[in-house]
Amino acid sequence: MIKVQNLTKTFGDLTVLKSISFELQPSEIVAIIGPSGTGKSTLLRCLNYLETPTSGTIQIGSVAVEAEKATGKEITNLRKQSSFVFQNYSLFANKTALENVTESLITVWKEPKLASIKKADDILAQVGLADKRDQYPSQLSGGQQQRVGIARAMACKGEVILFDEPTSALDPEWVDEVLAVIKQLAEQKQTMIIVTHEMQFAREVADRVIFMEGGNIVEQGPPSQIFENPQNQRTKEFVARSTKGFN
Repeated sequence: MIKVQNLTKTFGDLTVLKSISFELQPSEIVAIIGPSGTGKSTLLRCLNYLETPTSGTIQIGSVAVEAEKATGKEITNLRKQSSFVFQNYSLFANKTALENVTESLITVWKEPKLASIKKADDILAQVGLADKRDQYPSQLSGGQQQRVGIARAMACKGEVILFDEPTSALDPEWVDEVLAVIKQLAEQKQTMIIVTHEMQFAREVADRVIFMEGGNIVEQGPPSQIFENPQNQRTKEFVARSTKGFN
């Protein structure tokens, strides 16, 4: 489903991603964990060119892009292979929940308006927001706004949904409702990459966990390995500090 080879990203003299390589299988759910500032969100943003990689190759589905000679058409085609859920919702403030979900269907995918509305209504019902379809972001709680953001990602036809710390901007009371929607998607075998600080959630939902530090993939494996028997000393230290209170 996804193949990343030697992905590097620099900002001036700072190298944020250092020759990252990994693969993702169809229906696989991968959680990326690690200290703040280690390149997790940058990696995710590079996968659909919200950030332009410095070098390396990204393949999603049948579309492959080599960073150093990518054309505009290749980048557009790559972006269509994934959808993105942002930390801070990034909804259109002047559009209703329904319009936020239909926007990309109509403008990017050129779907008929009535078909887009029906699809959006169905998805909003799936995320528990059928009764909020005509409300604007300012009328919604943080948890509801993020669920609209997830509904928007679900509506797109991409192969994979990319979640960039989807609960980090939420008040604690809203976290569970958003995680519940992501768990629903996991049960439906939706391919996902989730950057998260929610260790218990990563342990329960992910098929594989990637631990990053300093722009590198330090260790990866099933949750049982990463959380119960990590092989790398840095992983051990991070997990021990981050999972206090685990049962």
